[in-house]
Amino acid sequence: MLKISEEKFQISYNNAALDLTPKEYELLKIFINQSHKVLSKSELIELVWPNKLPKSRVVDTYVSRIRKKLKEFGHPGIMVQSKRGYRLI
Repeated sequence: MLKISEEKFQISYNNAALDLTPKEYELLKIFINQSHKVLSKSELIELVWPNKLPKSRVVDTYVSRIRKKLKEFGHPGIMVQSKRGYRLI
């Protein structure tokens, strides 16, 4: 189970802390808090990069990085639902 430690700005899995950048932390925190739903790229951009227009692949890039880090700890990761968005497994 993924656990968020707000005071440490840290997310852990099976009591091991993931080494996340600030944006990776923000994005994974959103996935954890909204794990019950599929989040579109535009929703994620609005939540993580408000008032900015990031490059089109920024969400894909960050999701890929987070997946890799989760996989190292044995977590199943983030699922892509074609043409709909992403959801934490």
